[in-house]
Amino acid sequence: MTGRPEPVVPRQDDGAGYGVQCPLCRLAPAPDSLRCPGCQEDLAPLVHLRLRGRLAYNEGLRLARAGSLGEAVGELERAVRLEPGLVVAWVVLGKAAARRGDRARAAEALGRALRLDPGHPGAEAALAGLAAARPAGDRPGGERSGGERSGGQRSGGQAGHASPAADV
Repeated sequence: MTGRPEPVVPRQDDGAGYGVQCPLCRLAPAPDSLRCPGCQEDLAPLVHLRLRGRLAYNEGLRLARAGSLGEAVGELERAVRLEPGLVVAWVVLGKAAARRGDRARAAEALGRALRLDPGHPGAEAALAGLAAARPAGDRPGGERSGGERSGGQRSGGQAGHASPAADV
């Protein structure tokens, strides 16, 4: 896997139709089906409801990659509201917010990702990039970080431009 976030592909962890059961028969579908084995009712709408946070994440990721950052942030906000433990959604939300210039929201989202998954490499890298891209006047004491050259350009990057979301 590359450093780019990937869409979340739902899987059946428990072999029971993504954790749903028929509301009429109380039976779970077979692992390869979304139909109730008793009444043959289509349970796909229940699966859709159960996975709506992941669906919102996938849409937010698509929008971010297409450059529609405002819409992406909205969809990713919905994803984390629906499934607060979805770490990848928090990471991509942080990266998209950083690209939009919303440093506070980016730091908040990336911090949440790290609280959920300490040491998450994507969240750590994005948060480090966000901190490194902070203007000199925003740093305690107004000092420049050691990685910057004169003229405000970091040794490996662009002057004053946050890049933690470059891999979204």
